[in-house]
Amino acid sequence: MILKRFIDKSNKKYVKKSVLNRVVQPNDNKINSIGVLVDNNEFTDIEWINNLAQSLKVNQNQLKILSYFNPKKEEISVFTNTFAKKDLSRNGQFKSQIAKDFVNTSFDLLINLYQTNDLALQVATAATNATLKVGLNNTNPELNDLIINVNINDKSVFKTELIKYLNILNKLK
Repeated sequence: MILKRFIDKSNKKYVKKSVLNRVVQPNDNKINSIGVLVDNNEFTDIEWINNLAQSLKVNQNQLKILSYFNPKKEEISVFTNTFAKKDLSRNGQFKSQIAKDFVNTSFDLLINLYQTNDLALQVATAATNATLKVGLNNTNPELNDLIINVNINDKSVFKTELIKYLNILNKLK
């Protein structure tokens, strides 16, 4: 129990430090790669994510999805790349190679499709190297560069708003 609190405290400190040290460099680069961070309990529509990538004119091989999964619920994840809270070590480090590979990949756009304030998701968002981070409302606003104020179930509104703002920022091909 004490170890768990220590790990949580060090990860909260890591998230705060990452937010403070993040330097956003404005650039004219177009979006070529997308990372999507999903909470498996809230969102499971893989086809919608693939269609979103096609709408943003990103190749499927430049799309990576990482799902936060709670194995205690005895459900099966529809996503192949998953991590759980037990995969989170201290100071923002992951034990899972899948999570390590995801956060070490450099993305042009990171889409955070979760509304919970789960620490493991926040650490994954903070640790991921992305030029632009987009999230939904009800999450830690300091982690994202752009917050689209819609419910996670309003997928068509999210897609429309995301494309609209990416066009305004001149990020689409």
